[in-house]
Order: sequence, then structure tokens, then C-alpha cells
Amino acid sequence: MYQNTFEALAINTKLISRNKISNEKWREIGCFFIQNYVEQLGKAEKVVIGHIKVLIELEDNSFIKLSCVSQDRPTNCEIVNTEGHSLEAGLTFNSIISEVLKVKNIQYFHMALERTCSVYGLMTDYKEILPRESKTAEQEAETCPVYHEHHHHNEKYEHNH
Repeated sequence: MYQNTFEALAINTKLISRNKISNEKWREIGCFFIQNYVEQLGKAEKVVIGHIKVLIELEDNSFIKLSCVSQDRPTNCEIVNTEGHSLEAGLTFNSIISEVLKVKNIQYFHMALERTCSVYGLMTDYKEILPRESKTAEQEAETCPVYHEHHHHNEKYEHNH
């Protein structure tokens, strides 16, 4: 049986408003964000959504849980305390997606977040950090200022520095 390889993406960020926003409005913002992310995923040809989950943490121990499992199903939303208002919202994002490279997935997240912030007049502390290639052991080794050789400084040598 063929099985897709799913890639996970987890991001924590903060959304900040100039004025307090009702918890119901934060719910709307969360749904808008997921909808935009799913639209971005739709640009990939064979994408398979395992799950998309978002937790929005608000003031006064209020929170909103959102989840989505398909492009053609509505976002499931659970809100605790509809009465509050918050200036900031902690956003924890988690997705498990197949057939999309991680770099592309991060870009889709960023584009959805950027659009959400633009439409709702929000700011975020999110900075897009694309994965970089890992260095080889040779590149990792320091040049010794004493002998000008490459070696790991946890090895014992006859000099001090």
C-alpha cells in the first residue's frame, strides 16, 4: 500500500492589535488565517492535509482551538470564554502536510499570516526563517589560532588557548 510522507511544521508567534479585540473577533481572525493557509496549500498540485491546528491564547486564560483536515471541509472551532477582549494573541500553529516541501510550506504560512495581519490591521513578531543547509563536519571544525589547523577543541593538544 502506498503511503504519503507527511512533513510537520510548528510555529509560535504573537499577533498584536492597536486596540483590544473581542474574543469572537479573534475567532474570526483565526478562521480567516486557516482559510488563507489552506488556499495557499491549494497552489500545490497533490497536497494532502493530515491536519492543521491552531491555538490562539488570549488574555484572562481564554483560548480558541481551530482545526482543519481538508480543503473542502469547514474549519472546526472551539472557543473558551466568548466575553473577553485582548490586545495580544499567542498563536501556536501546527500542520502535517504531504506533497509540499518544507520551504514552500513555511512560505504558505508566511503569506497567510501576512494577509491576515493586513486585513485585520495586526502586527506580528514572526520572522520568516528558512531552513539552511547543515554544515559538514569539516566546515564545523574551527581553525586553531595557534597551529592554524582544523581540529575540534574538545580534543587534547599540547597548547593552551
